[in-house]
Amino acid sequence: MQTAARHGLAALTIGRLARDLTMSKSGLFAHFRSKRSLEMATINEARNLFASQVLSPAMATGEGIPRVWVMCDSWLAHIERQVFPGGYFFTGAFFESAERSGPVEEAINGTMQEWWGSLKDAVRRAKDRKEIDSTIDPRQLSFDLNGTLISAYWTFLVERNDKVFNEARIAILAKLKELVTDRIPARVFESENAWKDYLKRRQAGIDKNKERPTGILPHLGRIQASASPVPPPTSSQSSPPRKRSIPHGLGRLIKG
Repeated sequence: MQTAARHGLAALTIGRLARDLTMSKSGLFAHFRSKRSLEMATINEARNLFASQVLSPAMATGEGIPRVWVMCDSWLAHIERQVFPGGYFFTGAFFESAERSGPVEEAINGTMQEWWGSLKDAVRRAKDRKEIDSTIDPRQLSFDLNGTLISAYWTFLVERNDKVFNEARIAILAKLKELVTDRIPARVFESENAWKDYLKRRQAGIDKNKERPTGILPHLGRIQASASPVPPPTSSQSSPPRKRSIPHGLGRLIKG
């Protein structure tokens, strides 16, 4: 994957990999059998890495504007950290394979479709939660956000200046500020730090709500404890003491 990230799939051969890993060419050939199998294995590994570094952090974030932001922020971060030590995965590979057909090209295109679909879905859900203006077209906003990300990557490859990533984040934050509804406080857009503090507080609130018990069962013990005891029978009572009745629905819960 390191070789492909730097030089592209065309440079990835069993002979070159054997040399880089100081292994026998026959041993690697017995494992992969063909260049295509080697390419597919490399793409699948890269796809899993992209998902873990970019998609998974976003999916673990609450829906709405926070997910849209984390998706864009994680995409920039994986370039900053050089998760792939070259400009090939997945942007370069996509442009190279977009007009071609075959299992290798379909695997690359599938990864990009997964990213594009996830970004549009995040924007659409933010709109459904009324955190983005109802007149906004989710596809158009996703187009603008993705364009900012690709532009930042392209500019970084040209200038080799890390500041472009902060500039991209500022541009994304400004874009969101223009489009959000009053459900998002205006003050959180004053700076990137203010925005991140807001996201932390919001996520903490979501996690706290998840810990709260729901339904009647967690409160059942307190209901029984607070119920007044049945008075003992008096000597004048000739019939056996009557059992305190339990509401029908509650009785089923206790027995279950």
